[in-house]
Amino acid sequence: QQNRVQNLFHSVQLNINNPHFLIMQGRITKVINMSPIELLGLIAEAAGTKMYEAKKDAALKTIEKKQAKVEEINKILAEDITPTLEKLRAERAQYMQWATANGECERLNRFCVAWEFYQAESLTNKSSDEMKALQQEKQQICDSCARIE
Repeated sequence: QQNRVQNLFHSVQLNINNPHFLIMQGRITKVINMSPIELLGLIAEAAGTKMYEAKKDAALKTIEKKQAKVEEINKILAEDITPTLEKLRAERAQYMQWATANGECERLNRFCVAWEFYQAESLTNKSSDEMKALQQEKQQICDSCARIE
């Protein structure tokens, strides 16, 4: 609350904390005899610009702290996260290659099983046909034997 009141006075360029806001009688000669640097400081303080300088300094310190944090984060990114990320990307690429090869292997394996099943089915059908033919031939032979007798 008090800070808001001081900021209000500073906004209209009244620095109530400044002992030089008013120059008391008898001190005017001291002000006149001041060096240019001291006089400039007195004028800056009376005008209220020191408050803005203090705020500027505080803002610059905050910026420096934030910049240090940014640099620290960039360092962590460069040293830890980026190499780990690259390693994970390489592992992902290897996994994708393996998964593709594994899928192709399974597809070819299914194709081989299907071919073996087809071959076995064909052999079974062929054997069944041969067996029927042999049974017919046997029946004919038996019929021929029966007629001969």
